[in-house]
Amino acid sequence: MQALFTYTFLTRGWPVWARYLGATLVVLIMLVLRIGLSAYLPAFPFLLFFMAIIVNAVLFNRGSGFYTVALSAVLADYFFLEPVGSLRIEDHRATLGLILYLMIGFTTAGIIEALHTTAHSLTRANKRLAAAEQEKDLLLREAGHRMKNDLMMLTALVRLQERVVHDPSARSALTSTADRIHVLSRVQERLRLGQGTSAVVNVADFITELCDDLKAALVDLRPIAITVRAERHLLPQERIVPVGLIINELLTNSLKYAFPGERGGTITVDFSRGGDTFRVAVADDGVGLPPESRPGPSSGLGTRLIRSMATQLGGTVTIESDGDGTGTSLVVRFPVDP
Repeated sequence: MQALFTYTFLTRGWPVWARYLGATLVVLIMLVLRIGLSAYLPAFPFLLFFMAIIVNAVLFNRGSGFYTVALSAVLADYFFLEPVGSLRIEDHRATLGLILYLMIGFTTAGIIEALHTTAHSLTRANKRLAAAEQEKDLLLREAGHRMKNDLMMLTALVRLQERVVHDPSARSALTSTADRIHVLSRVQERLRLGQGTSAVVNVADFITELCDDLKAALVDLRPIAITVRAERHLLPQERIVPVGLIINELLTNSLKYAFPGERGGTITVDFSRGGDTFRVAVADDGVGLPPESRPGPSSGLGTRLIRSMATQLGGTVTIESDGDGTGTSLVVRFPVDP
């Protein structure tokens, strides 16, 4: 109904003379039809004129609807009420019918005008909402773009500092810091609007690109394959950041420790949903994580970060190794609804 009223905005913009001429033509068409159906509708002189009222009130405006009521009442009196060919009415029952027709016709035209006004107001409100949504999306993209640039600049500064530091442990710490900042920049790059005012990220695209970046930075020419199996889900910004940092730490640990020397192998990164729980898993078929890299009481910064991010998500961390001591699978599970 709202779409129908929207299409009539054009006809309602016609000049006054054009609107009333159009209304007159509609009434005359209904008069011709009523005369042609006189043998079938002898007791309903006003029936087809109701259609003229509705059409003119919708196409034009309230004034055209009122004009249609008055014009059709005069024509019905002249052509169909006794004595035919005169505006005089002999039967008081016909007079009452004419009065009721005028009351119903004017009321109908008024109601249609009120509906059209409401539809017009809704259309304008929808346009304002669409403009506001577009502006919000633009502001989010601009803020994300600026944040991404700032994070990239910060990453570059950390990388420069890393090159001039000779202490291996300090260089390793700076490398890890740069990688974590890079995760945040990837989040900003993938932000888009979700329901309401929340900013969301598509998990599948984000994890795939993050793994590609880490592979390019850490694998070099070693025969290590990284397989990503990530379902397409939308997570808000405050939840995708911990997920990204967890995957960054787990994948970095696997690349650094699971395949020493020129050993090859496969790392599988999995993100899936089972019922009310999301599952993040990084598994490899390497030599296994060293004790200091396992989530335990004496874990280092990386694994403490993993536990902290899992706690932030309201989830748990579990680790498994093959019986022969090779291969490691670390799984983080957290609820779908925070």
